[in-house]
Amino acid sequence: MSLVGLWILFAVALGLLVWELGQTAVSVRGKSAPLPLETAITQEQQTAQTLALADPRVQALTSGQRSEVFGVRQMGQQLTEASVACATAVCYQVEIYSFDDNFTVTAVVDTAAQLVRDVLHQPNMQPGINQRLANRALQLALNDPGVIDALGFQPTEADMAPVAAGLRGSTCDQGHLCAGPTFRLGNRILWAIVDLTTETVTDLRWTTVADDGRFVPYRPDGGFCPAPGTASRDGWSLSYETTGTDGLRVYDVTYQGRRVLTSASLPEWHVDYNGEYFFPGFFDVTGCGGSGGGFPIPPFGETEIRDLLDGSSVIGFEVVQDFRMAQWGAACNYRYGQHYQFFADGRFRIVVGAYGRGCGDDVQWQQPVYRPVMRIDIAIDGDDGDSFAVWDGQGWVGQTRETYRTPYAAPGVGPHQLTANNEAWLIVDGSGLGYTIEPGLGQFNDGGIDDQPFVYITQHKPAEGDTDLPIFSPPGPSYCCNDDYRQGPDIFVNDEPLGGNLVFWYVPQSTTDRVLPVDDGDGLFCWTVSGEPTPETYPCFAGPMFHPFELTEKSYLPLVERP
Repeated sequence: MSLVGLWILFAVALGLLVWELGQTAVSVRGKSAPLPLETAITQEQQTAQTLALADPRVQALTSGQRSEVFGVRQMGQQLTEASVACATAVCYQVEIYSFDDNFTVTAVVDTAAQLVRDVLHQPNMQPGINQRLANRALQLALNDPGVIDALGFQPTEADMAPVAAGLRGSTCDQGHLCAGPTFRLGNRILWAIVDLTTETVTDLRWTTVADDGRFVPYRPDGGFCPAPGTASRDGWSLSYETTGTDGLRVYDVTYQGRRVLTSASLPEWHVDYNGEYFFPGFFDVTGCGGSGGGFPIPPFGETEIRDLLDGSSVIGFEVVQDFRMAQWGAACNYRYGQHYQFFADGRFRIVVGAYGRGCGDDVQWQQPVYRPVMRIDIAIDGDDGDSFAVWDGQGWVGQTRETYRTPYAAPGVGPHQLTANNEAWLIVDGSGLGYTIEPGLGQFNDGGIDDQPFVYITQHKPAEGDTDLPIFSPPGPSYCCNDDYRQGPDIFVNDEPLGGNLVFWYVPQSTTDRVLPVDDGDGLFCWTVSGEPTPETYPCFAGPMFHPFELTEKSYLPLVERP
């Protein structure tokens, strides 16, 4: 027998062993306490898990729930107020999921002090699946009669491992935990949407991809995480780190000694295979992952500090991080980039970009739509005393309660109105200092077209992003695939009074265009023609610009409050 044949037999045997282990774990998943994480973890992680599971707050939340530890990850500087001691200690984020009631419990554990510093209850959110559940999803898909019938044979592996996924109209819309292994057959991709709450294949869908073959990909070293760092130049001072699943994060950002941002991060990407019928989609996350739940798209190379140029003149700098899947350049392999841009005149812009390629690119129906969820904990000269306003076409209208805004016509919340300077929103503190916010309209000369963003303003709460966030997954249409305001941060908009410490959420939309200009008159967009070693890319960048101002300027009056 050839080496390939022996490898296949070994892989099948290993898969059966994993399946048996998965079956055992499912049968003993109890109704009293969370099941400990099965994946091999360090002694420190084991200690963190043990402390978390013994904590009375965790037990009170999970008692009577069918629950499981999804991940134990070492934390950086994403800390809640109750866990500030972790700034100088090694702490772990223990993620526990309730299958029964679809919520996450995040425990922040200081192992040296033998203390659980904080416990966060996060309803309608799901941590990234762990290895046991990924294996279980794959085995369910490989042995599903519907998958076998659709492919015409029984597969032995997936082209893309199971990651968090959704499908409009499936049980994933009921607050169930879903994953989506995919199988490529020629130029078609079969999605097997696996419901891990009920342990069934809930639905199947086909998408079409370009039939242009594959190549030998560049594979980054596993386990790599860029070094955190600081930057101080052009009047700015800040720190940065690559998080477990919230991408590149900047924090403690000041300009000329005044606080501007408490932090900014990118909790998740929604990749929607839009179409006339119900199509599936992914929830992508970027980061170092570690032994936490989920399978984030890993960083590629160290974080870079680059000059911002106007011609040959340096006008500021940007903090840049690249994220790529191992086979980026082939279908169903993604690359994302983050840029935090800081200008010497006090402006700053938060920019994100998708490169593709997706799992569906049918010209008529399946052009992927990318929607990054950007969390911006803005602080005008500190966290306290901030307020928010929208431009209504004639003046700035202050908002007194949590709210959202849509780019589409909707009573009271859309579409966006723009000033003569293309500003749509304003954040100001009691001193009169503030920032107007300009959406991307194609004016920033980076290939972006029109962000068409959904925006949300919420009162700061520790469970809503001070630590790595789980995935937004409330009951209703799958959040990877919504075309309306239901993009994730809406679950934090609860009509609560605004004031003081505010968080601004920005969710732009970019639609893939893989058709050459000779055919449709414009260029490629959100698309990769080839990856390494000779990449040809057409990324779609999006993100808002923040302009500093003082409220005494007549152009920013009147500021009228509205309930």
